Parts: sequence; C-alpha cells; structure tokens
Amino acid sequence: MKNNISFNSNLSKFGIGLFETIKIENEPIDFDLHMNRLYNSVKDLNIKIDVDKNILKEEVLMYIKNNNIKNKALRITLFDEGYNISIRDIIYNDKMYNEGFKLTISPIKRGDSIIYRHKTTNYFENIYTKEYAINNGFDDAIFLSTEDKILECSMCNIFFIKGNKIYTPKDELPILNGIMKKRIEDICIELNIEVVKKEIYINEINNFEFSFVTNSLMGAMKVKLIENTEYNNDNILFKKILSKLT
Repeated sequence: MKNNISFNSNLSKFGIGLFETIKIENEPIDFDLHMNRLYNSVKDLNIKIDVDKNILKEEVLMYIKNNNIKNKALRITLFDEGYNISIRDIIYNDKMYNEGFKLTISPIKRGDSIIYRHKTTNYFENIYTKEYAINNGFDDAIFLSTEDKILECSMCNIFFIKGNKIYTPKDELPILNGIMKKRIEDICIELNIEVVKKEIYINEINNFEFSFVTNSLMGAMKVKLIENTEYNNDNILFKKILSKLT
C-alpha cells in the first residue's frame, strides 16, 4: 500500500486515478459491487493499473480485520503507482435524516463526458459544488446539463416521487450510476414499484410530491427542498424502500 505519491505520478500530475468509498458496518457493504465498478472503470478508461483485483480485495479485507474497523467509511484509491486505503467517520446523523436535505443548483453545468460515468480522482467540480452549497446554507447542490436536465448531486444520486411511481435521471446521462442507486432500483422491483428513468428538467421539480437522494454511506435521505420548492416530509413508497434498506 502507498502512503505517498511522487510528482511523476499521473495522479499527481493529471489527477488520473479512481476511487471507491465503501461503508463498513461489521463488514464492507456491497464490497463486490464496488470492486467490480472500480475495475470496470480501469478497463473502460484504459487506465494503466498494475494491481490485481483479487489481491486488492484481500488487502482491503485484511486491513479491515487488522484495524478492527467498524461503522466507518473506507476509501480505496487506485492509481498508476499503486493503491491506498484510508478510513474516515460517516458524517450522516439522525438530525439530518429527520430534517432532510436542502438542495440548491450547482453553478457548474455539465457537458456530455464519459468521465462523469466513473468515480475518478479528478473530483474538483464535486468538491467545489459541495462547498458552494454549504456556504449558501444548503446540504448539497444539483448538477444540471447545458440543457437544464437534472443529473445528480455532488455526492449522491437523486430520485423523485409522484403518485405510485419513482422517477430518476436516465442512466445514459453524464452521471455516476451509484451502487446505492442500483440497490434502490432492485428494491423497487422486489416491491413492484415502477421506476421511470427519464430526462427531468429543472423547471419540472414542482411536479413531484417527494424527493430523496442516495449514496453508499447515507443510504437514502429525504429532500426537504430544492431552492424554493418544498416537498412532503413523508411518503409511503419511501417508507417501504427504507424498510428494505435497514
């Protein structure tokens, strides 16, 4: 494992690398899904990586065991000179879940790039957007396309509910189709809840009754408002989904 990098590294020079953030309870959650996504990105982006997937999996599991890691966020960073494993606290708390997130709109609009479909270490747009949201009194911000289509937040995917259907931006858009997003979609299939994947424009947010966001660390978090548009505090479909996540 690497705890430092050289200035000759592609990670240092160009921000070229990949990472995954995995929730550790008593064991890593959705570990294989995260590792598969990581190495699929290596292939799709043609990044030169010398670390074998199975060896890295063994190293991660040994790291968790040796350090007795529980209820933490574990990050794997993979790059041309090797890999790094680090841990941090999970920041989401009961107050956040009870109140819900307040979202604004990112000042950055996205074009259509393959990079957005992968979890790369070139994360400046996301960090800038997250800090922009917090500095303006919000929890996160939504990226829009140049055509004002809703894409995703800086750290999570987004869903909307109207009636008995759930809506989310379609997979073909320049978004990271998250591990938790896929779990939500699978739960909806199990519960016979229809998920509509489509282009959702920012001027359509008033059409929905409820909204929530997801990522691997938070699970699912209800959205209190987007800018000045407020949403219901509770929803029966959302409750059904949460019951399957816990």
